[in-house]
Amino acid sequence: MSSVIIIVGVLQIIAGMVAFGNAASAIHEILGSITFGLGVLSVALGTVIQQLTAIRAGLEVKKP
Repeated sequence: MSSVIIIVGVLQIIAGMVAFGNAASAIHEILGSITFGLGVLSVALGTVIQQLTAIRAGLEVKKP
């Protein structure tokens, strides 16, 4: 699940850069900036989920 969130975040970052690069007005620049920022947050969220999953796996008690 976290890998899907990271992939979506990377796609958002790319879309934000494309939108900002092709901006014809200020609203398009704002849209590109917001999309880029949300992509960064998505990548960070995916990374946090991966780390929490690894921590949880390390804490699980193995049954004999």
